[in-house]
Amino acid sequence: MFISLVVHHPKGPEAKATFMAWLPKLAQAYSKHKGFIQLVVAEVEDENIIIPVALWESEEDSLAALPDFAALRDTFDFSIQDGPTRAGRAAIKGGSIFTALKVRPVTPPTK
Repeated sequence: MFISLVVHHPKGPEAKATFMAWLPKLAQAYSKHKGFIQLVVAEVEDENIIIPVALWESEEDSLAALPDFAALRDTFDFSIQDGPTRAGRAAIKGGSIFTALKVRPVTPPTK
């Protein structure tokens, strides 16, 4: 299994709602690809933090979806968030009870 996650910091409740409304479009784009399992979204209730986590059968499946992700990402206005987006990816090895991943700042495209 392979996971990729992103940490977003929307600028307020309205921006958070905009992000949450956009994420099903991302899940729909991913669902057209082999190996996509599910998009899980963690929403921190008392803060403006959203963490979408995409579950894939393999890293290769995830990488194959990147062009569709990039096309959809380029339609979104990331100016509605504070600070940089942070992202991480990790392969989950069978039989392992622990996996660590690094979450690093990334720069979304500007409009």
